[in-house]
Amino acid sequence: MPDNPLETIMAPRSIAVAGASNNPTKMGTIQYLNLLHSGFPGPVYPLHPKEKEVFGAKAYARIEDLPEVPDLAMLVVPGRVVPDMIERFGALGTRHAVIITAGFKETGPEGLDREKELNQAARAHGLRFLGPNCMGLVNTHLPLNVTAAPLVSPPGNLGLISQSGTYITQTLKYLHEKGVRLSKAASVGNEASIDLVDVLEYLGEDPQTRAIGMYIECIRRPDRFLDAARRIAPHKPIIAQYVGGTASGARSGSSHTGALAGPDDIYDGLFRQAGILRANSIEDVYRVGQALSTQPLPRGKRVAILTNSGGPGTAMADTLDRLGMEMPAFSPSLQSKLGALLPGHASAANPVDLTFHVDMTLMVQTLPETILASDEVDALLIHGIMDTGWADLAYPVFKDIFNMSQEEFRKGMQANVENLIKMPSRCNKPVIVSSFFGRNDHAARSLQDGGIPVFDSPEKAAAAMAALNAYREIQARPKDVAPAGNPSSSKARPIWEKAADRGWDEFRAKEMLRAYKIPTCREILAKSKADAIDAAKAIGYPVAVKGCHTSLAHKTELGVVHLDLVSADGVAAACAAIRDKSPDADFLVCEMVSGHREFIAGVHRHPGFPPCVLFGLGGVLTEALEETAIRLAPLRRSEALEQIAAIRAQPLLDAYRGWPAVDREALADILVRIGLLALDFPQIEAIDLNPILIRDGQPVVVDALFEQEKSIGH
Repeated sequence: MPDNPLETIMAPRSIAVAGASNNPTKMGTIQYLNLLHSGFPGPVYPLHPKEKEVFGAKAYARIEDLPEVPDLAMLVVPGRVVPDMIERFGALGTRHAVIITAGFKETGPEGLDREKELNQAARAHGLRFLGPNCMGLVNTHLPLNVTAAPLVSPPGNLGLISQSGTYITQTLKYLHEKGVRLSKAASVGNEASIDLVDVLEYLGEDPQTRAIGMYIECIRRPDRFLDAARRIAPHKPIIAQYVGGTASGARSGSSHTGALAGPDDIYDGLFRQAGILRANSIEDVYRVGQALSTQPLPRGKRVAILTNSGGPGTAMADTLDRLGMEMPAFSPSLQSKLGALLPGHASAANPVDLTFHVDMTLMVQTLPETILASDEVDALLIHGIMDTGWADLAYPVFKDIFNMSQEEFRKGMQANVENLIKMPSRCNKPVIVSSFFGRNDHAARSLQDGGIPVFDSPEKAAAAMAALNAYREIQARPKDVAPAGNPSSSKARPIWEKAADRGWDEFRAKEMLRAYKIPTCREILAKSKADAIDAAKAIGYPVAVKGCHTSLAHKTELGVVHLDLVSADGVAAACAAIRDKSPDADFLVCEMVSGHREFIAGVHRHPGFPPCVLFGLGGVLTEALEETAIRLAPLRRSEALEQIAAIRAQPLLDAYRGWPAVDREALADILVRIGLLALDFPQIEAIDLNPILIRDGQPVVVDALFEQEKSIGH
């Protein structure tokens, strides 16, 4: 990645810190000291206009006085001086910076003007920077830490990108206690120069990062983000939390980082399309991300449960079932092998339940080895591993009986988990543990330090295992590509030009669809009652007659749709009724399409996003049911098929009540093509194909609504 600025920012050879002083309560000083404490191997130069030394290190009054051109400038200074300092660093030759200072576009018009000035100064020198209004970054493998909190964990393999500085600073102690180890982490702040996409692309290529976690309030370049995530997700898992989808979440995000949040359904569709696992909480980003970064993927959905308590084992099984995993009953052969190892009261079925058992030898050595060696199992969940934590709890009860010190008691209870730590890599199957004891427990601490995730509830452990399988399914997706340029656009341009001049009506909208080879019902546009009768005869009865005019958007509500007409008299009466309602309307005579299943497809646009392609249940209850899925154009065929599979009403797409299965490939083709249409003609604001009826398993568009420049045509 020679052009990615994170290559230098994450591994600079030297750093200048503007804002470091001898006052330990100042943010610049705190971050300067954390940088030194991290063990950064290169020279660090404090900049201060008055101090001669900063904690014993020579300080420099001016940027121009620095003994060398630093690779990285770190600014924790008043906002008013930031643009000038960036100008001076750029003139010196520095090409990368981290700007911690706040007070830019997140504060309003004055701050926005200051951010524009900052960008102008940086661009003049080709300087790229992280921030402003960020909390810095971490590279545990260098090491490098320019956040406000010290690193307390050794290097790991989980990369983190956050639009909140808190999630890579205040959380460092929390992450240590949960056994979560970072590789690289970046707080992007206002993203004035470097954004989520830049960091995502960097972590996607970083060999020390095996999984990527993200906290997102908005995505400023969704098309580029989608492209990057599509490339990365097949070989490196991404898990993300998005919090801008509700009214309050969007409002908070805007005041926090100047974000313009989009609707939740668009982000949900974007994540699914890109192959990103969506997290419900920041805890899931960290802890499921840790599991993804340390464990091999399961080969299938079959999970074994080993527990010393029936309740947690049942909770695990219930969670697995809800999340689409399997907990198969073990074969008699496997049960026989396990039974020979178990105490008499224990169950050898799945779950393998030892009931209450404090001798950890079975739980950490013998039983896991036997279970993971079986070809009946793809993954292993364990609840109840504990040693010194339990010893500390029990010691007051047993101290007089055993007449030994607490330390001796703890040592006697200590489990040897080294073999269990090696099992995932040796068996190529994931192991995840649930325990109610934290790092104060030797076994839990040793497992975490050895790369085995330890969750504090059975349900969380089971959900993490399901996430591993969900990523396995993402990896298994077809490797197709986005559709190339569409030759249909040249055929459609004359239709669009006419509509741009006169507006959209239903016939013109369907002409556009037919230019893109989207199947519509047979129809003829008639100017008079006599022409309509001739059209009906040519199509064949029964027919539908609709009023057709640019002013007629929702025709059913206006009473200008007449169905199942079987005679010339019926057509004539329908034409008369339509002219009573809309004197200027033409008559659209359509074949009657018989279909019991109705779907909707369409396109709408959200500011800053590519066209959003929608699919779901159609008909008059579309808005009431809200059973839809969204993806971004251009769609790959596999993505369109996955979009169709995302709605809950799957029985209506399969063979149902004597009706044939819906041709999903044909439906997917419609979604791909309307996405291309929307990309080819950005002036079209909305496309509504409702309903799409299913005739003999094939989709047919029977009504179409196009909207352009706030005027609706039908």
